[in-house]
Parts: sequence; C-alpha cells; structure tokens
Amino acid sequence: MNFDLQAGNSPLASRQNPIIYAVLIVGLIVISAFFILWLITKKIKEHQQTPEWIQHESERPTKKADIIAFADKNLMKPEAANLLWKIFRKYKIRNILYSIKQFQDIDGFFHMYYDEIKNNGNENEINQLFHLKFSMEKIFAASESVSSTHALVKNQRISEIFPDGSKIPFKVFENKKEHLIIEITEEFYLSETKPQQMDKVAFTFHSATGMRYAFVSRLIRYEKTSSGNCIMLVSHSNDMIVKQQRNFKRVSTNEKCRIASVKVEKDRRGRQIYTPAENRYECTLINLSGGGCCIATTLPVKEGQLIYTELTLSFGSLGVFGKIIKTRRSKIQGVFNLHVCFDKISVPDQNKIIEKVYGYD
Repeated sequence: MNFDLQAGNSPLASRQNPIIYAVLIVGLIVISAFFILWLITKKIKEHQQTPEWIQHESERPTKKADIIAFADKNLMKPEAANLLWKIFRKYKIRNILYSIKQFQDIDGFFHMYYDEIKNNGNENEINQLFHLKFSMEKIFAASESVSSTHALVKNQRISEIFPDGSKIPFKVFENKKEHLIIEITEEFYLSETKPQQMDKVAFTFHSATGMRYAFVSRLIRYEKTSSGNCIMLVSHSNDMIVKQQRNFKRVSTNEKCRIASVKVEKDRRGRQIYTPAENRYECTLINLSGGGCCIATTLPVKEGQLIYTELTLSFGSLGVFGKIIKTRRSKIQGVFNLHVCFDKISVPDQNKIIEKVYGYD
C-alpha cells in the first residue's frame, strides 16, 4: 500500500499538504507528553528521597497496600499476609516497609496479639501466629546480610565445624585487617587432632540479626598471647554461605529431660500406635524448637529410631514422640548428641513448646 502525501508534483505543493502538519503536530504532542511525564516522575522520586517524606512515610500507620507489597516481595502465603494485616491494622503499627528494619519495635505487638487469642483458645490461630512471627524474624535477619568475616566483632561466638558434623564453640578474640583471631580452649590448643597450619577450616556463626552463616578459611597458625590466651589465626573470607533456616525458632538450653524407647503397634485400621516404654533415662536437653530438639545422653542410640522425650514446661511435663535423624559423638567423652525430629505432635502440644521457646509460657 502506497501513501502519497504529496499535494501536487512540486515541493511547494507538498509543503501545503495538511496531513503532514497534522503528523508533525501529533508527534510533538507525544514527545511533549513523554517529557512532561518524565519530568513529573523525576520530581516525585526526588521528593521521595527528602528526609521529610521519609520520616512521614516511616511514621504513618501501615496501609493494606504496604502489606501487599511486603508480602509479594517476601513470597508470603495469602493466609500469612492476611494475619499480618490483621495485627498491623488492629494496633495501628507504623509502616511495615520501615518498621521491619527495627523488628524489636514491633515484636511486642505479636505478644499482645498472642495474649488476646490465647484467651479464646484458638490453637490453630496461635500456631499460625508463631509461624508468622518466625517468618518475620527471618525476613528481618536477612535484611542486613554479612558479606565478609571483616564484619565479625570481638567476643562474637563462632563454632568450628569438623568433617563428622560436630562443632566446638569458640569466640572472636580480635579482628584485624590481615586476619581473624579466634580464642580457643587450651584443651583444643594441646590436642594432636586439631587442624594443622595451612589447613582449610570451616566455621559457622550467627549475625546480630540472627541469620546463620558458614564460611571456609585457611588456618594460619596457633599462638599463645602474653596473658595466656590460646588463639588461632585464620585468613579472612568474603564467601559467606547463608545456612538454610529451620521452620521453627530454636533456643539453646541446659535442662534435664527424660527419654524412653518406643513400641510401635497397629490398630484395627492399620494406623500406627506409639507406646513409650516404662523405663526412663535422664538426659540433658541441649536445644529445643517446635519441630524437634537435641539431646545429650550416654546412650548410643542409633539414627532412625523412634524416641519418647519428656520435657519440663511451666505447667508440668509434656511427652512427645520423635525420630532420631542424626546421632553424633560429642566432644565430651562418652556422650552422644541425638538430633530429634518430632513426629505425631498435636498442634496444642507444639504450641506449648513454642511458647517455652519464645518465653510466652
């Protein structure tokens, strides 16, 4: 198809064609519109970077649109986003896009909401609240990532990881530009099985926000300071590995617990019935979460076995069944660490454990 815009055979006649002027005018209008839009967008962005605008946005109550944006960014499930909006709307909590950066400021509102729904006895909503709270803690922890061992501070806890999966806790003695200095025990310093100079050594630590990291570094040498501290010098690392987060908050403990073996039977419908043995063995609870625990015992219980654990909570004892997913020989002579994943645990019982973990009991 051929569009002949000429009004005649001469250039003068062509310039007098009104269609050409119309096209030029429309083009100028479109260009002007884009320019004005760009100018407005630029002004809006500049305004949103002013201290006054940032302060206003950070202090205003959270809107539903803020929750939607926050949930989309962090891939939250709809039911979690709905509960989050319910809490923020109820207590008129300030803009979540800013308040999440100071999670301790909003953490108390979760406790307030828990106290309210606890009186109603809605165990499923309590359980959902705990899952949401832990998700928020992980989002907060991930908001300030650590990219190098240069960020570690004096007295920060750090653990060395050995090939068998066991760990020994140490702490940062000093962080220098050239290397990281870690304080170790004299027992480890004198050990013949400790890593040697120039060996690659793995470590793990938690950042100030609670995020767990791991890294591999080169051992430079061992020393003793003038004050008698045993230390090891390791090279810095810029390759931080973020360790996978569990589904529940885990807390370290040093409490007594009791364990027993489990007898498995089937009822008429073929469903498994767990029955704990009468004999109970006293052990030490190393850590606890809503999904499992770690127990120190002198019994060399094998992986894959079912175990009954009797925990002490504020209201009394609670018995839970679980499977030993990992057994590790402790650095303490004759002691084994049993890593247990709870099995067949009810929502109310799980809530009781999480209440203890968060100090809500």
